[in-house]
Amino acid sequence: MNGMRWRARIDAAGERGAVLGAGTLISPRHVLTCAHVVAGRDELWVAFPDSHEHPQRAVVEFRGAWKAEGDTGDVAVLRLPEPAPVAPCLPAPLDALRDLPELRAQGFPRGHERDGTHVTLRTSPDRTLRREWLEVDVGSGHPRRLGQGFSGAGVYDPRTGQVVGMVTDAELHGHHEGAIGRMLPLETVRRHWEPLDDLLPHDWLPAGPRTELRTLLADAETSEPPAALFRLAFPAFLRPPATFRSLWDAVRYVGECVPGEDRLSRFLVVVAEHLTGEHVLTKLNAWIRERFPGPATAPPATAPQTSIIVRLETMTRGPYELTLSTLVEGVPGRPTERVNVRRNQIRPHVEKALPALMRSVLGRDRDWMIEFVVPEQLLNEPFEEWSIKEAGAARPRPMRSVPLVVRHVERLRPLLATDLTRRRWRVLRERGSTRPDPVACRLGYGYDEFYDWLDASEESCALVYASSPNADWLSAALSVGIPVMLWRRHPCACDSGECAGERFLTELTTIIDKAHPDELPTLVMKLRKQARVPPGNADHCGNGLALFWDDPARNPDPPLAMRET
Repeated sequence: MNGMRWRARIDAAGERGAVLGAGTLISPRHVLTCAHVVAGRDELWVAFPDSHEHPQRAVVEFRGAWKAEGDTGDVAVLRLPEPAPVAPCLPAPLDALRDLPELRAQGFPRGHERDGTHVTLRTSPDRTLRREWLEVDVGSGHPRRLGQGFSGAGVYDPRTGQVVGMVTDAELHGHHEGAIGRMLPLETVRRHWEPLDDLLPHDWLPAGPRTELRTLLADAETSEPPAALFRLAFPAFLRPPATFRSLWDAVRYVGECVPGEDRLSRFLVVVAEHLTGEHVLTKLNAWIRERFPGPATAPPATAPQTSIIVRLETMTRGPYELTLSTLVEGVPGRPTERVNVRRNQIRPHVEKALPALMRSVLGRDRDWMIEFVVPEQLLNEPFEEWSIKEAGAARPRPMRSVPLVVRHVERLRPLLATDLTRRRWRVLRERGSTRPDPVACRLGYGYDEFYDWLDASEESCALVYASSPNADWLSAALSVGIPVMLWRRHPCACDSGECAGERFLTELTTIIDKAHPDELPTLVMKLRKQARVPPGNADHCGNGLALFWDDPARNPDPPLAMRET
């Protein structure tokens, strides 16, 4: 193949003929090799055996973290003084190793120092070692073995000539001498030397803008680590990485692993909000405006317009009056017949009545949710753990599998609290983000103090409690018209030492701070599901999470408990 002249030989500077290893021309002036090949040297000679040109002196531009045999980061990059006389290699897509029956590499062992020789290799994605290397072996029937002179050799697909990685080492003694070795796939190489991403065939951002963005972020500093910024941008992403090596590591993870056309712009907007350097901020904002004209964030979220509404009224002598109805794309349906139930009868009656109403809300690819409109004393019930017993289904499913909220039944009546709630909803929607006020469990307010605190600020539209709110706080928040509240159904247990409720408070307020209020029902549903991922996480903020979400615009007309005359 005429395009295979990128294969390089690395010689010791001042000792022509003293072969140190092999390399791969990855750009017109950069050669990839192993850090152990260039150990203790700053200058070397690079020759291209398939070219008639003389070797070039090169300098070491990058060294990985490798220090001794067995270390990770066995990567080095050499810079040539002028463009090489041959064309660079073609890197393969990162998933190319999934189905390559045979690979090849050219090295320069003893006796083949001038022209090199080839070895045929095999590997598979399951043969990973320490998440760094892939184990390779020389197939039987191939006399050539791995040995000194192959370190740094580009491993390529002989059918296309595309490079998939680099040989690093081999077993040089014992029964498997030369038959077993290791290679670094390009996926690993780019973790150590990030400019490699400029050259790879990614489809999530064109090469030119990708290089600009990577260079721009190389020296950027943020007030939060990249993993925290990722959680702010994608609070409902299931099991994100705990850490990222750098901002660029987080950016390429977003590009390659997060769904959504706007995923990159969403993340970069969050990064820009937390940059500490004005110069970098100016450049990043300009880059965002150029690449993503118009709003760089997702369009405003909309809550499901279809619901099954469970309404419970308190009766004078103790039982509750239960009705269920539907709200299909904003159009209310006729409520079920009123049933008087005691508290312990509510769940079985709701679970029995639910399947008949589901036929009205399912279908036509519409989103839907369940709204429990209940008296104050029932707001803390774990409704999301109740079951949906769909007719014909083999097993029931928990209600947490769909968005589920609680609302206050008193607000269905034309009371002052309804008007106050409407005003605060208007503030929420105009600013387009939840921005909750955190309520620590150590706060010593009684009803009047709590009411006065909330009443004094029209900007207070959402609350997150560190633990289950006490009766005074809940009553005060309902009276003042707070439309959104979240809490975990756990009592405060911080008599001494660190408070678990404080950790919950910090985590949840961070997650929902930028979320649109209409996004909360779906976002909380996702958090509830994440908390249950095996083996389960008792400390996850979605565990026992209650969402009070009371949009007065969703009041059905006529009333749910419409009286017959």
